[in-house]
Amino acid sequence: MQMSGENTLQLTPKAGHTILLLELAVPVCSFGGALLALFFSGMGSTVDIRYFAAGSVAASFALAYLAWIRPHKDIVALTTPIYAILFFVVPSDFSVNIILELLYAVSLTILLVRMKLRFGAAPATGVAGGKSLQEPLKTYCESVREQAVGLSPGTAHYAAVGFARFAEGDYREAAQVAADAAMTDGGTWPLLATAFAIVREQALLMDGPAGHPEQFIEFPATDAGFLAKPLPPDNNRHACFEVSLDNALLLLYAAAWNGSVRDQPYLLAGQGFALKLIAP
Repeated sequence: MQMSGENTLQLTPKAGHTILLLELAVPVCSFGGALLALFFSGMGSTVDIRYFAAGSVAASFALAYLAWIRPHKDIVALTTPIYAILFFVVPSDFSVNIILELLYAVSLTILLVRMKLRFGAAPATGVAGGKSLQEPLKTYCESVREQAVGLSPGTAHYAAVGFARFAEGDYREAAQVAADAAMTDGGTWPLLATAFAIVREQALLMDGPAGHPEQFIEFPATDAGFLAKPLPPDNNRHACFEVSLDNALLLLYAAAWNGSVRDQPYLLAGQGFALKLIAP
């Protein structure tokens, strides 16, 4: 992706109603298919019940997508399409019946509720944006305002877009934006340059295998006072890896909030994701 200037990069948030429709599709499609099978079975129809299981298969893919766009993946929800195909598509010795479809629909609905409670709202929507920053996000943005004073609007805009793309689950785009930001005046605030580097590195890893590399970019301990979350002990590498990303995204958010007034409405709309990151 070529960038000829800051105006070529547009911040376009995803429509929140798309996520809502996908969440509604999980119980509607799965239970709808089972109820249709029950209806036609009661009428004495000879149609194979497997055809009505298409609703459960579609619901499984919707649930998997909702799990995929979250920064912390729900492995159980991600694998539901595999089970749907094994149960309802691949020929097998056991028979598909209405009870199995109903139980599967109940399982998908429970997984959806579990995912929303444990992994938070989908990044494209989060919680209600409101008209002002909520605590503790507001306090953190104010705490780094002085450091962000020297940033150009262009660099702050890159920070806003990088945060937004990562929140939307568009990791390749987030990595590209972070790389392009390195060519701006982000160097006037070295900590922000480190944040861009962390976001780029971890965004590229999102499409790879699970786990984290032995060596990865981290914030220096001397800058802990400017970070939203305390640094974990150095011997806990897994926690260091996750907290580095949380702090990097939150620093991008704070830099964008303080340096790019035009992006503040979009940042408000996406502050639910930032609040999830900053939560203890």
